[in-house]
Amino acid sequence: MLIFTDEHLKRAGIKSLSKWCSYCSKPLAEYPLIMNDDAGLAVFHAACAAALATDLIVDLYTFFRPPKPYQQLFVLDPTGEHQAPSS
Repeated sequence: MLIFTDEHLKRAGIKSLSKWCSYCSKPLAEYPLIMNDDAGLAVFHAACAAALATDLIVDLYTFFRPPKPYQQLFVLDPTGEHQAPSS
């Protein structure tokens, strides 16, 4: 959920900007903010949410395409045409 105003903040169930960012642990002092939709209700600065998303994308990419000398563990292939290299 994107939070731009005090009204958005209240609708999200957050009473004030006195909470801390779940990514950088700094106070949520200004808008815009982003709240995740998980049960934990973590709130992030917009820049921190972008950094977290980038970290996740990089982690997923390196998981499925590891750098040498590591071997690929999984192959996502819905057609079944490609196989992972055997060890």
